[in-house]
Amino acid sequence: MVKRPKLLTLVSTAIALGRSALIILTCLFIGKTLQTVANLPISGSIIGLLVLFFALISGIIRLDHVLPTGKLLLQYLVLFFVPVGVGLLNYIELLSQHWQAIVVSSVASTVIVLLVTGWLFQRFSK
Repeated sequence: MVKRPKLLTLVSTAIALGRSALIILTCLFIGKTLQTVANLPISGSIIGLLVLFFALISGIIRLDHVLPTGKLLLQYLVLFFVPVGVGLLNYIELLSQHWQAIVVSSVASTVIVLLVTGWLFQRFSK
């Protein structure tokens, strides 16, 4: 096995990260453009994720082409929730007034999702 020079490995990693980031950002751009042009009530980023998903399952985009940036984003996913958590502090009065409804709806929706997922799994695994 021939060892590749360190610089060559670094360059190939940078190219792979750049390519995968470009693919993900292109799907985001397509989603935001579709949302704006069609005036859809769904977020452009969600539409972009759907575009990426359908491109992956149809084979237009190969998984290994988006994996480098995808792994990096998933590795630091928890950091993306910090601004949301800090932003909730702006609504602390509203949250303290309606905390019961928030807790009940969160627990109820979680239970419903678990039950439906279990039922669907049992139904389709037969």
